[in-house]
Amino acid sequence: MTSNRILQSVAGLVPMGVFFAILLVSSCKDDTPRVTHAEINQWIVDSMRYWYYWSTAIPDNNQLDFNASPETFFARILNKPTDRFSVIAKAEDLKNQSAGIIRTSGLGFAFFGMGSGRAGVVVRYVLEGSPADKAGIERGDIFTRVNGMALTVDNGGAVQNYGPLQGNETFRLTKGILEENGTIREGGEVSLTPVAGFQEKAIHKESVITTDNGTKVAYLFYNRFLNQPQELVDAFGRFKAAGVTELIVDERYNLGGSVEIAALLSALIHQGFAINSPFIQYDFNSNFNDVTRTYADMFGAVNGPLVANRNLGLSRVFILATRNSASASELLINNLRPFLGMSGVIHIGSTTYGKDEASIIIENSSPRFDGQYAWGIQPIVLKYKNKDGVGDFGLGIQPTYEVQETLPFAPIGSPIDPLIAKALSIIDPGMQAGLNRQMGIESQRRSIGAGLLEAANKDLAKPRPLDVTESLKGGNALQFN
Repeated sequence: MTSNRILQSVAGLVPMGVFFAILLVSSCKDDTPRVTHAEINQWIVDSMRYWYYWSTAIPDNNQLDFNASPETFFARILNKPTDRFSVIAKAEDLKNQSAGIIRTSGLGFAFFGMGSGRAGVVVRYVLEGSPADKAGIERGDIFTRVNGMALTVDNGGAVQNYGPLQGNETFRLTKGILEENGTIREGGEVSLTPVAGFQEKAIHKESVITTDNGTKVAYLFYNRFLNQPQELVDAFGRFKAAGVTELIVDERYNLGGSVEIAALLSALIHQGFAINSPFIQYDFNSNFNDVTRTYADMFGAVNGPLVANRNLGLSRVFILATRNSASASELLINNLRPFLGMSGVIHIGSTTYGKDEASIIIENSSPRFDGQYAWGIQPIVLKYKNKDGVGDFGLGIQPTYEVQETLPFAPIGSPIDPLIAKALSIIDPGMQAGLNRQMGIESQRRSIGAGLLEAANKDLAKPRPLDVTESLKGGNALQFN
């Protein structure tokens, strides 16, 4: 008999009779080596009828084609266009993605206009230790061609010919060299080969900035909410030892990740931290009872004293977030507000992506569903709110101060980055004139093309699932010391 692995650990969320009924979701099969599409699809639809947030929108079985491929079948039962985020893939791939184990060249990029219907590539960040890092590519570098092909912009504003940048094969980039008069000439090529099994790091940079009036400001460039709690608590230990009294969390490109890590980061920031304080509300479909989770539920009561020791006890925090901030990044903003108030969570940047939904990874526990049949699904199973019951931000979270990124990009953590400069000017108003002057000089000295192509760059944002799989199991404390 086959069953869903996640289900065996969450009986406390549902009435007992319902829980045991779902364990029988897949019928017993004989041990034939081949698993048909019909069997896989039956498992998919039974799992979805139970877990899926919009379960009542799934068509009746007599309206479904059980002989379709699993990908096609799954797509047909989703509640489109409302559901933008449920996915199906091989189970191992889903777990690796959630863990930050990816195939990548290490290049985070955006598009800018070069005029005459052409676009260029500008580097937002480079993953440490990746092929792009080893090739010496840095934030702010520009490229004009991919595999020798110019990047063109169609009438709808979409950029063409950049596909190899997101593929699995080796690709070539033509370097762009910016002249003082603002023109771009082409240089040599750099070749990048994406690598499989690359472990991404959540923290790209941490530093302490001292303002002109002597205020010590912790700066954390946090690029993904990965299950790397030790690095996070260690960084906050260093911040606390340095005597910081302000904090900037830079999540401008952070597309999400683990809910437990988002809870841990929140707990390290705000004043009045208590391990048993409510943190988040989960709203499910009618098969489940809605629940409220505390900090202890999220990352373990055993970790309370250590987190309290590293907690900065702040009355406000500056969060840099943009259209490329989604999922757990938005959760941090929304769920800190009950602790710090609206005025204490200062969001600088632009309106975020808009993802107030969470998902779990479900895989079939039968040994028959192995190898080529080892499908996994990651459906949306709940909407979340903060401890005051506030959520519902599917259109994104609007900033306190709207500030756009501009070219040329300043290095990560630089005081003359427009978003960081805004935070510093609020912390120390006396710095504002000087920072504005420096940014103006740099912009005039290195004016690049027609600026960022915001419409095209929106298409690059691929939110990460807010993964609540472990949170629903309960009793699984994060490991750190």
